[in-house]
Order: sequence, then C-alpha cells, then structure tokens
Amino acid sequence: MINRQKMLEILGNHLEINSANLMEETVLENLGDAWDSVAILSVISIIDSYANRPIPVNAIVESKTIKDLIDLVCVNENQIISCK
Repeated sequence: MINRQKMLEILGNHLEINSANLMEETVLENLGDAWDSVAILSVISIIDSYANRPIPVNAIVESKTIKDLIDLVCVNENQIISCK
C-alpha cells in the first residue's frame, strides 16, 4: 500500500533528489538536470506501476509540479492505493 508521502519519496529516489528537499509544490522545470528525458521515462514507469488506471503519457509530460504527478496516482489527500 502507498500514500502521497510514500509516492513523494519514490519520486525523489528516482529523480535522485533527497525527499526532504522535495515537496509537492516543487516545480518540475526548476529541478534542472534532475528533470530530463531519462527522468521523465522513469516517472512514466513509476506512475504506470502505481496507478490503478491507464494514465496518458501526455498527462505526465504536461505536469508542472510534483503534486501534479502524485495526483495522477493519488486522487485525494488520504487515499491509499495498491500496486497493480
């Protein structure tokens, strides 16, 4: 089972950013080299693994903040989700 905080930690690990320095309000384009094409592919894979429904790739690519990415998986603040 996973919640928003755990999803934040997972994204931080894959983006190689200390999750203590990563917040939902973090703007993706402000991540510099951490938000490159390889990171986007990694995030696509992560979201595909945790979402309980198909997520269009353009929804991921068009995300502006970490919150936008987490919202693709966790629809509300307290939602607990399970892996496929």
